[in-house]
Amino acid sequence: MPGRLMAPVARLVVVAGRAAGEGADGAESWGRALAPEVTVGQGHEGLAAPPIDALPRALFTTGDRVGAVLADALRADPPPSHVLLWAGDGEPEEDLTAAGRLSCPVTVLVPMAAHAARTAAHLWRGLTDGPFTVRLLPPGCPLPAACDAVSARIVKEELQVWPA
Repeated sequence: MPGRLMAPVARLVVVAGRAAGEGADGAESWGRALAPEVTVGQGHEGLAAPPIDALPRALFTTGDRVGAVLADALRADPPPSHVLLWAGDGEPEEDLTAAGRLSCPVTVLVPMAAHAARTAAHLWRGLTDGPFTVRLLPPGCPLPAACDAVSARIVKEELQVWPA
């Protein structure tokens, strides 16, 4: 509908580890791809800081250093409404129970070509007492370093945020 103003309905905090590298280009691609339904914040501060609005706050993180990120998520007030985890090409590098268990839904995003991650995806189940989903990402998906239209659709589906 022309002239209709869309307001964000969710906030996604992106805490990417070694697999994603650093850089403004990736952060900008996340914001562009997920707008207008989802706003994007970057880094641990996005979890630690009090919410700046009443939007549900979800978390995207990578499988490396996930224990520290999840410990921050569990201490956040409020905790994340959903956790999306990019599994990379392997199984968890650390004991997932050390940080504690989440009660929110957890979605593990696994590259289709990552055989080891597909085989080990069930190991991530220990992160939550809530719903657990494994999503296979299509070949060429730029997650976690950047977000494109296909990635954005997957993220929005998992957050149950539907594009206009």
